[in-house]
Amino acid sequence: MAGRLKKSEYILTYMIIITLACFVGGFFLGAGYMKNRIQAEMAAAAEAEKEQAKKEQLLKEQKLYKEQDFIRFYYNVLVPAQSFKEEHFQTFAALQTASSGERDELLKKMAASAENHLKELEKGSVSPSSPLLVQAKRAYEESLRAYLDGIDQLRSAQNSNALPADQLHSMPQLHSFITGWLQAQSEMYQALALWESAYITKRPIPKEFPGDVTLDKWSSYPFLYRSYLSAAYLAQLKLFDAYDPLDLTARIDALVDAKQAQLLGLKDVEMAVKMLDATDAVRQGDFGQLRAKLYGEIKTPEMPLFDE
Repeated sequence: MAGRLKKSEYILTYMIIITLACFVGGFFLGAGYMKNRIQAEMAAAAEAEKEQAKKEQLLKEQKLYKEQDFIRFYYNVLVPAQSFKEEHFQTFAALQTASSGERDELLKKMAASAENHLKELEKGSVSPSSPLLVQAKRAYEESLRAYLDGIDQLRSAQNSNALPADQLHSMPQLHSFITGWLQAQSEMYQALALWESAYITKRPIPKEFPGDVTLDKWSSYPFLYRSYLSAAYLAQLKLFDAYDPLDLTARIDALVDAKQAQLLGLKDVEMAVKMLDATDAVRQGDFGQLRAKLYGEIKTPEMPLFDE
């Protein structure tokens, strides 16, 4: 007859049983949690797909991105946003040659300007029938809030003599502002491309941002979709300058029209964007100057953006 288990053996046995029970319980608990999570994710994905299908149907029925939405957006959002952008570049050009004391005053001036323009943007209304324009307005506002934080940091760096005058515009304190601004700009041009798709070409735009776009492929796209690609590449490459996506579109179109791409060794649009920006070949107002030469009648929403 076997001897009775020792107390230590009883404890070890119970510990093994409890461990196994915890493991089994944890397994089923984790499995239940994962099942619920997967079901929730599937339900969210189905809802998002349903919402997207609804938006696409409304777009086909021309109930989204109506012309008056762009006119309202132009005056309530784009005018104050562009006004601030112009002031930003003028002031930062002046900062390059300003003394230390003058620089601090200029930074204070830009902080006040950002605050005033932010209030103006916050008061402006955008039609909910253009969701991307609603998102663009929000992104412009968030960008200006980031600008205010960045200016405070720049002033602190300025006061500690850690602010190189020739690197002001590329300082990390402004990265969030630039990222948000380029996102807002890209969303606005995507909205314009959707308007073009619903009211002009009657063909859907690609659901995802295309990868490498050859210059031949670029030329096959309609004008506002090309301009959206310009804005999207600027956002992707973090290129922030005084010119607008329309100016970049016109410069790329001029490059293609003159058949210079091969001579310059350009294989795709991204390479063209990088080259044009690096060589300072794009200027604010290029679209207006090149419009008569490059384009016939361009169909766009009736907003002054295309007449400036």
